[in-house]
Amino acid sequence: MEQRVYPKRCSKTLAETVTNIEELLTEILLRVPAKPLLRFKCVSKHWLSLISDPKFCHRHTLQNPNSSISAVFRHSSKNFSFISIPPDHDPSGHDHISARWNPLSVIANRYGHIDIIHSCNGLFLCCPHGEKNTGISTCFVLNPTTNQFLTLQFPRAEPSYIMGCSLAFDPSKSPHYKVICIDSIYGVVECQQYKILIYSSETRTWRLLDSIFNMNQRIDYENGVYWNGAIHWIGLFCEISYYHVDEERVKFVKSTPHCYQKKWQDREYSYFKESSGGHLHLIDIYKPCLTKFEVLEMGRDYSGWFVKYNVDLDPLCTSFSTGFRYGVYFVLFLDRVENEEEDSSSLFLHIPGQVVSWNPKSKTFKSFQLTNDQDFLVEENNYLYKETLACV
Repeated sequence: MEQRVYPKRCSKTLAETVTNIEELLTEILLRVPAKPLLRFKCVSKHWLSLISDPKFCHRHTLQNPNSSISAVFRHSSKNFSFISIPPDHDPSGHDHISARWNPLSVIANRYGHIDIIHSCNGLFLCCPHGEKNTGISTCFVLNPTTNQFLTLQFPRAEPSYIMGCSLAFDPSKSPHYKVICIDSIYGVVECQQYKILIYSSETRTWRLLDSIFNMNQRIDYENGVYWNGAIHWIGLFCEISYYHVDEERVKFVKSTPHCYQKKWQDREYSYFKESSGGHLHLIDIYKPCLTKFEVLEMGRDYSGWFVKYNVDLDPLCTSFSTGFRYGVYFVLFLDRVENEEEDSSSLFLHIPGQVVSWNPKSKTFKSFQLTNDQDFLVEENNYLYKETLACV
């Protein structure tokens, strides 16, 4: 009688084998974007423990330093709204666009309304509503991706007036961040000198630098931008003061001659941010011509501003009856165009109810309908959001 021999059935599937090999599973999960990864916590208690481990979060942060922009936030938890990037993307992590998503509520529900004062590579620095212009007493570091936040109280060893705070966070170098604060000497805003107060997430301590720095009255110390390892503050005539975080020194960059020729009284709107690809850009829009302006870029060696693009939005005026001709728009960000030449970028602009992506070189555009209402979802004070598992 013929006998058949059947191979033994594998007791485990390939997926189960991978799951049980801790190192292999970790390497796979490290390559998954932050938002889907958070949903994977529901797979099992083991996955929940692994993904929640601060060591895993640190590794994921270092391995995924260049997250793309997921959204643009309005500056306050009061009447909060956002624009998804791209507009059909849902940064809340749900399967549908969640217009009610408010990542600031995790703090606001406990401390009252808050304002964003800085964003840096996925982390947000916030303060109680209205304190940005009256002296900051408390600040919060928030990760909207994980809904984690840290409350920071300033050390009060001497009279203090915190004029401005900024985040220094570079996930390509470290999973840790620093909070850089401008502390006015003698606790008054009119003082001509300041000290720098630094909080380190690595040591969980505050440190006051011994050096005293002279204040430039034309510099706006309330709004800093992190770029090239330093916090930068812009001046009335486009000059820059910056503090290099690792070297702990303050430097000054003079403006270009043609910036001094501009009439600052006619400045209608100003944009000062780091753009994708690691570039620092400045856009000043002046009356009466609100559709023509320059995009300035700072040399990485601080050799000064140079004109990256001359922008002319007049072609958009024929396609959009309202908005551009009368200056009823806001600049969201400048983003490099994928699959095109290196210096090709798109300028993302917001008009009521829509986002317009304008390419200054090809003079082409794409438009995205946001809402049926002709309203702004974000305004001049807007902040970029990127997904990250960085611990706060």
